[in-house]
Amino acid sequence: MGLFSKLFGQKNQDEKAQSVTDKSFADKQPDVKTYENVVHQIVVSESLQTDLKLKLKQAFEDPRSFYDENDEFILSDRGLTFPDDALLTPKFVLIDTLQDQDQMAEIDWKEDEGEIRFAINRIMKVKNYTTLSEELKYDSLDTSEVLAKINDDELKPMDYSLEILDIDSDSYVFTAVPLEKHHEVAALFLKLK
Repeated sequence: MGLFSKLFGQKNQDEKAQSVTDKSFADKQPDVKTYENVVHQIVVSESLQTDLKLKLKQAFEDPRSFYDENDEFILSDRGLTFPDDALLTPKFVLIDTLQDQDQMAEIDWKEDEGEIRFAINRIMKVKNYTTLSEELKYDSLDTSEVLAKINDDELKPMDYSLEILDIDSDSYVFTAVPLEKHHEVAALFLKLK
């Protein structure tokens, strides 16, 4: 075997390995059905469910349509660009659409308790769930501890659960669901991670 054959043969092997790696990565990505199941579990409005499922289908079939002429994501200022972030498009279509409808919220990692309660209550009101007291009880705790205390001490006794979706950021994205949906939604959110 000559030098070029060895080189080109090696290149072909590298391309095959990359293809297998890409396929393995793509196989781990949640599909449109997973996202539709998330929508079914966390969205209370049937019309929003229908609209969001259509948007998510579009995000899978034509992610480019969610980016402007400068390849910047159009639904929010997240710094997503096309094609680099094409695989993240469905996740942020879900999040940003639900935030626009107050069925999901995003808070900073160092948000005060008053803002956290306000964000949770916005979701609770839109979903016609019982709202939280506005009384500040945990203001000396950090954001993650406040979220956990509100969830455990206030939401769960009312049969609701706060579900946090990891976006690999220093902020918290969350929604509230009936407690009976907690395990299923938590498992689905792990798939979207």
